[in-house]
Amino acid sequence: MLTRIGYHIYTAWLFTVSDLKSVIVPETILGITSALSGGILTHNSSPDARQVLSRLPKVILWNWLNLFLFDLCNQSHPASVVEDSVNKPWRAIPSGRISAKQTRTLLLLVIPCVYLATLKLGGTWESVTLMIGTWMYNDLGGADDGIVVRNLLNGFGYICYSSGSMKVAAGYGLHGLNNQSTTWLAMIGGIIFTTLQMQDMADIHGDAKRGRKTVPLVYGDVAARYSIAIPVIAWSVVCPAFWGLGLVGYLPPLLAAGVFLGRLLLLRNDLDGEEPRGQNWGLEARMTDPINETAVS
Repeated sequence: MLTRIGYHIYTAWLFTVSDLKSVIVPETILGITSALSGGILTHNSSPDARQVLSRLPKVILWNWLNLFLFDLCNQSHPASVVEDSVNKPWRAIPSGRISAKQTRTLLLLVIPCVYLATLKLGGTWESVTLMIGTWMYNDLGGADDGIVVRNLLNGFGYICYSSGSMKVAAGYGLHGLNNQSTTWLAMIGGIIFTTLQMQDMADIHGDAKRGRKTVPLVYGDVAARYSIAIPVIAWSVVCPAFWGLGLVGYLPPLLAAGVFLGRLLLLRNDLDGEEPRGQNWGLEARMTDPINETAVS
């Protein structure tokens, strides 16, 4: 019995493990730091650090549940199975631990469970919106319907992850998000929309086999790298400027951007390593500014 349970837990882990660094970690940090920022992003001007940190497991759970739902739908799609057989053959379906049909059946159970969980955790609106986005991205073909549509859906998805994380961390039913958070969330969506192609650099072989149109496949390697570099530089300046920070506030995102762009533009053959480095820059751009603003307030 324990062996069987362990088998299923590990299978669930395989569905989400590759997205931990791009969703769970940054969105959890964003939620907690936003709640700690006080009146900058929430209506709670004097947050209790212990209370906010006590919600850390809830924020992680909320993100993981919604990510698990998305990954079940995404990875069971026939085109995704083909792509994963090249890029990530260790995942649950291509490795033979579970079939695509069984995954779809599991998804029918997971959807209402996630919805009921958010009624307790908070972020229900965001979770339901993510479900709609998941349907559009996978079943309606948004993932393969051109670069703009795919980037838009991803940007909107990250807005939902960020908003839900912030609400759960702030305290469901206790404190909401203020008007400034709406602008900040829109900027997060803009960051994802303009830089999503950095993950395509690592997935180029699987995307080619799948027939997906991505920036590096359509416009070439050089154009793809500069299409990443330009918005990375821009957002590294725009984000701290939005918070009205001094020189010190510009340093974290600019330093992270400098390291990332050095690898991106100088080591052009290092494709497989670009995605995590880009996510390190994104982590700086999205998470450090509310805390820096708190420090200078």
